[in-house]
This record gives sequence, C-alpha cells and structure tokens, in this order.
Amino acid sequence: MAFDDATYDDGVLAVRTPDGAGWRPKATRPAWRLAEIGVAGGLAALLLVFFWLDLRPDIATAHQQPFFWLKMAYTAALATAGFDGLARLIRRGPPAPTAIVVAVIALLVFAVGGVTEAMQLEPAKLARLFSPASVGACFFNIVALALPTLLLALTVLRGVETERPILAGFAAGVFAGGLAASVYGLHCPHSTFVFVGLWYLGGVLLCGLAGAVLNRLAST
Repeated sequence: MAFDDATYDDGVLAVRTPDGAGWRPKATRPAWRLAEIGVAGGLAALLLVFFWLDLRPDIATAHQQPFFWLKMAYTAALATAGFDGLARLIRRGPPAPTAIVVAVIALLVFAVGGVTEAMQLEPAKLARLFSPASVGACFFNIVALALPTLLLALTVLRGVETERPILAGFAAGVFAGGLAASVYGLHCPHSTFVFVGLWYLGGVLLCGLAGAVLNRLAST
C-alpha cells in the first residue's frame, strides 16, 4: 500500500502508516541532521577539553608529530563508520560499505602497528600501557566527551521509526565515541599503537554499547 506524505515546518517528513491510523515521522535528510549534531557535539567536547581536561603539555608541537595525525585519522574513521551506518539506518537506504571498509583498514593498520610495537617494547614499558588507571581514565574521558553528541543523536532517533533500534543506537554511540576520541587526542599525550589501538577503540565501543542500551530502552 502506498504511503501518503506530509512535510512539517521542521523539515521532518511524516508518512501515513499502512493501516491509515496515523503518521510515522521519518527524517528526510539524516546526513545533514547528523552533521549538525557532529558539529555541536564536537564543539561541546572541545570546550570540555579546554575547561575540564586541559590540553596536552606538548600541544604546541604535537601537530608536528606524524602519530598525532594518524591517531586522529584512526578515530575519525571510526566516527565516519558510525555516522554513515546511522544515516543509512534512519533512511533505510541500501548498505554502502565504504565507510566500514575505511574503518577496517584503520583497525588493521593499528593492529599491525600494535603487534610490531609490542614485540619491541620492554616488558615494563608495555605493562604501563595496560595500567588500570590509564585505561580507566581513557574510557571515562572518551565516554564523557561523547555524551553531548550521543544524547543529541538519540534525540533524533526518538523522532524516527527504525527497524533495528539496537543497531541504530550502537551506530550512534560509535559516531559519538569516534568524534569524542578525536577531540580527546588534544588532551591525551599517548603516542603508541598499542595504547591508542586498544583503549581508544575500547572507549568508542563502550559508547556504542551505551547507545544501543539507551536507544533500546527508549524504544520500548
């Protein structure tokens, strides 16, 4: 049965449900909405770094280090995969694995780099990269920086009907976590494949888990 369309002032398209009993809202331009959320959430995370965490001590010269940009590219690839996945889940479009392929390549680069690095590090230095205090701080800070973006993205999801709320929430969390991890690099001075590859990814996945749980609870 064909759906009737109606457009509201806020740019959200509503389609009549198949039984004709009501209207089901559907975002017409999810990518633009999510881009706006990314800008707002990224600025909020940046302010949190400035006024809460502080910038890393070597921020004046950090941009001269190749790993500074490599770390940012790694987390940005994760954020892009979450962004693309969420946008496509909202508009129910065909899968396009480009962003996921880029994220997988980034993961492989850090996996190979991490294994190579771990084989060369002294046991004491390697153990410090697994310090519970450092790992816990990394997880907590990434999740805290991701909260503004995640909450905004979940607000958008509450206005649309998705067939996979858990997956949509997970994608929202990965988007928010990857963006937050990119900003977190302005505070965190760690420059090793092992630490960034493992614990930045762990923080992003933790955000994804939080998004999946919260969106599932909101959709019940």
